[in-house]
Amino acid sequence: MMRNVRLVFLFLFCFYSMSYSQSQKEREQFKTKLKSNSSLFRTDINRAYLELNQLIKTSKLLKDSLAEMQLLERKSLYFYNKNLVDSLIISSEQLQKASERYENVYYEAMANVYIAETYSVNKFYNKAIVHLNNAYSILQKSQLKSKKIFYAKANVLSSFANVYLDKNEPRNAAKKILEEIKSGNEIQDKNEFAKFQYVNYSNISSIYSEYDLDSAFYFAKKSVEIKPSAISDDKSMITNFTVFGNYYMKKKNYEESVRNFHKALKVAQRTGIELNINDTYKSLQEIYRETGRKDSADYYENKIKQNDLQMLQSKYNSLQEVISKDEQEQNKKFTLSFFIWGLSIVIVLAGSVFFYLKLKKKKSIENNQNLHDLFNNLITLVQNNDPAFMFAFENAFPDFSDKLLKLNPDLQQSEIEFCALLKLKLTTKEIAKYTFIETRTVQNKKYRLRKKLEIPQSIDIYNWIDTI
Repeated sequence: MMRNVRLVFLFLFCFYSMSYSQSQKEREQFKTKLKSNSSLFRTDINRAYLELNQLIKTSKLLKDSLAEMQLLERKSLYFYNKNLVDSLIISSEQLQKASERYENVYYEAMANVYIAETYSVNKFYNKAIVHLNNAYSILQKSQLKSKKIFYAKANVLSSFANVYLDKNEPRNAAKKILEEIKSGNEIQDKNEFAKFQYVNYSNISSIYSEYDLDSAFYFAKKSVEIKPSAISDDKSMITNFTVFGNYYMKKKNYEESVRNFHKALKVAQRTGIELNINDTYKSLQEIYRETGRKDSADYYENKIKQNDLQMLQSKYNSLQEVISKDEQEQNKKFTLSFFIWGLSIVIVLAGSVFFYLKLKKKKSIENNQNLHDLFNNLITLVQNNDPAFMFAFENAFPDFSDKLLKLNPDLQQSEIEFCALLKLKLTTKEIAKYTFIETRTVQNKKYRLRKKLEIPQSIDIYNWIDTI
């Protein structure tokens, strides 16, 4: 009997030893893959991104919370660098939930930074600043004095600068980066100090390029001069090359300007970073137009249009996410308020109704402003007689054509496009001007549409189209 017990014990010992050994092996393999992905992300974010979802899945299976948050932040950074704000808001919220679950102040602060970026892009500047203040407050309350906390605070200052840039306040943005540069005095290690200021000088050169190209050129040169040799060309060098290109373009040294712009594009292509790439395309288009190279100018014009359409779609999608998130937050606040003041239910209900109506009115104003911006972008495409107009319109209003065809399957594509112009509230004179036809022809088209769609004469055609 004793011998059997020993055999069972020996079997269990061997089994758990093998399981532990296998588990350790999996963790070591995962750590190696994680480190490899981190290195790849610095050189080719597109290839690195393809590995992220599987790595996140593995981190959850291994219950490695730090790795999970690190990968979620990397995912957010990818969407930020690719100008995909609709995906950014989703990934940053995932990071926020994970950081709160694991009580990690660094990643909670960074989640607020990325969420602030999505609000800022959608012109909710006050909400962006609220999230940045939250991030800074979280970091200030932390008792940790680690490098990560220091760099997180630096990221908050950079994000403040981005919000001011979105608000068209470059001088206030510059103040934030100068504050960040000053904070670098805390860094004792010379090589680390150089890496930190290399990025900051590049950032401030980008801001100065908005209103003072000489200062921008000075800081871009300073960034290049202190760039550690171990760092391969990255986002900061894209900025530096772009600033050099703009500087030489102003001096009408087009050869040097084009050379630097192409350097920026080469680094962007290698790394996969597309942040602000349209600015480079526009500058190259302008130079090639100025120097009579029409084919090259047309090439970059098409690149600009492709990017604009992608950004318009991404921005439109992110706006829906932002509005939805905002409504959820307001609902939570309402529920909490109702719980606290439950004993005074009559007063609460009266106050809540008033608050809801006020909020609804405010939200309606905000939504109308964003819809106004969307309409302006589409009208610009019409004014430029841009063939991409209907593609952009269908992205913004995906069910519009289908609804019209259900009412009358015999509608021609040209008639659907005419309805799209009415949806944008363009007047008869504006439609005539932008489509190069007579006002009388526009009126005849309206008349034929009324008959085909059976719109009663007593109903305004614009109001009817608006319901589609």
